[in-house]
Amino acid sequence: MKDKDTGYIYNHLVEQADMCYNRDIPVATDFLDLNGQSIFHTALKDMPPVVRKEMGGYDLAERKLVLFLPYEDYPYEKPYDIIRIAPSDSRFAEELGHRDYLGALLNLGIAREKLGDIIVESGCAYVFCVNSITDYIVSSLSKIRHTFVKAEAVPDMEFNYEPRFEKIQGSVASLRLDAVISLGFGHSRNHIIQYIEAGKVAVNGRIITTNAYGLKDEDIISVRGLGKLKFERAVSETRKGRIMVILRKYI
Repeated sequence: MKDKDTGYIYNHLVEQADMCYNRDIPVATDFLDLNGQSIFHTALKDMPPVVRKEMGGYDLAERKLVLFLPYEDYPYEKPYDIIRIAPSDSRFAEELGHRDYLGALLNLGIAREKLGDIIVESGCAYVFCVNSITDYIVSSLSKIRHTFVKAEAVPDMEFNYEPRFEKIQGSVASLRLDAVISLGFGHSRNHIIQYIEAGKVAVNGRIITTNAYGLKDEDIISVRGLGKLKFERAVSETRKGRIMVILRKYI
């Protein structure tokens, strides 16, 4: 959705919530990037009283869609599928990365917002997509670069992904956003402030542009271009008044 302005996304999300409310039917958005998710949270005040479920397919998913439901226990079908893409013959497979899989899917004419995260693992990729394009991907994707591949939809139970992380413990002057990100990624606070002011930092899916934003335990911080952190907790205070904290940096 990066090519659509904020006002369009805001209004479209409100219209989808209104459709759910007025017609008593489930309505799902496309996948939202961090900017879209931040707009969604801002738009909540203009939405009718419907149930909202944010789904990315797994914990810590960066791209998520929103499913609007008329009420809490309303029956619904999952609005996304998981597609496994693997080499047809591993003996002749190249080493493919995230960019290769994404490029091949976009070359099929698929808009980026129809796709969620792409997880590359153990020589294959798992792609989340809105279920209206699942059959098209499965029938159309046969080659990535010089590697012949097979795409097939798989049940959720076959996707067992545990994000890897590095545990970081250190001291910060305060629990401000810029201080914690600086510790997590090893950059100066002045450098990190540029990311924050440019709208490249989100906390729990909401873009934060204030470097003094105070973090809470378990907050998930995404920094476009650097990666993702989890602020676990503050553990103690040093004699000099600094705060010892524990972070997870996902790798």
